[in-house]
Amino acid sequence: QNGLSFHVFDQGHFAKEVLPKYFKHNNMASFVRQLNMYGFRKVVNIEQGGLLKPEKDETEFQHPYFIRGQENLLEHIKRKVSAVKPEDMRVQQGDMGRIISDVQQIRGRQENMDNRLNTMKMENEALWREVASLRQKHAQQQKVVNKLIQFLVSLVQSNRVIGVKRK
Repeated sequence: QNGLSFHVFDQGHFAKEVLPKYFKHNNMASFVRQLNMYGFRKVVNIEQGGLLKPEKDETEFQHPYFIRGQENLLEHIKRKVSAVKPEDMRVQQGDMGRIISDVQQIRGRQENMDNRLNTMKMENEALWREVASLRQKHAQQQKVVNKLIQFLVSLVQSNRVIGVKRK
């Protein structure tokens, strides 16, 4: 009427026909909840203000920034944010001490793990050097064993050729 509010004259028709066109539901209660989250308020007429159910299925909503012909005000309609209570923001002194203690413990464990990791890396490098050295020694010993075998084989063959008999 005066451009300061809007009316829903038939909630059943509105829920069935209009809501599904613009929302994923056709639930009037959900629509009203959404309006409330954006600061819209239901206008209660004096005639409807009693405990009796109104004869008409008419509902009126208004918002200070929802005015006919003043589209520039629409940008001020924003979803309400839940207010955080100051007492919820305060960290209890005991909690802070426990948090600091936990962080220090974690740092100590991390430092210990870093030291153990560095020690293991150095031990691993030393083991690899030892493995390389042992492989080299093994290869040298294998050469010596092969030479001994060749010597013994040649000795046995030379004894056969000469025909040396055992006593």
